[in-house]
Amino acid sequence: MDREEVLKAIKRKQLEENMQGEFLATIEERISRYQELDFIKLTPNTHFAFVSVECINLYRDGYFLACIALCQAVAEAIVRLMCERSKFNSLSQDYEENIKNLHKRAIQPDCDELFKEIWKDRNNYHHLNPTIPTEKSKLQDIAKSKIIALHRIESKVFEFNIVDGAVSPRYPKYWDFDENGMLNVYLRFET
Repeated sequence: MDREEVLKAIKRKQLEENMQGEFLATIEERISRYQELDFIKLTPNTHFAFVSVECINLYRDGYFLACIALCQAVAEAIVRLMCERSKFNSLSQDYEENIKNLHKRAIQPDCDELFKEIWKDRNNYHHLNPTIPTEKSKLQDIAKSKIIALHRIESKVFEFNIVDGAVSPRYPKYWDFDENGMLNVYLRFET
């Protein structure tokens, strides 16, 4: 081994030890945050299904600003899906306009207030305006409220029952079926 390889191996070992120490030092609070959440265990296998799981992981691991921003992005994707599947003639690029249109047209389920809760102060977080809180406890509270709202939306939009051992969506238009009538689902029993 030459000197450069030795230094690289030493740095790698130090990084490994630092990361293990950090993980072990925060594991109790991570478990506690994870257990605060009650999320839907099965959703359509959309392009944003795995991203919603990342919201859970970000909150669990204490990355609250990232959790807030990603919850807002997933909410935007769900609104777009609801508009598309409800056959809107024109889909606005404006999230708030799409929410108004969903509400005005009485598209079910009604998640109007939940979508607004997630979107609250969106531009401040998206643009990292100096008005956003920087205190960890405030960010945690905000992230928790947004992820809970997102999970309530998912639980309504992707509500399902199990009938004769099969998944039966309450709102089938938001789910994809294959040519045999089988659902394409995303399972998230544990993240």
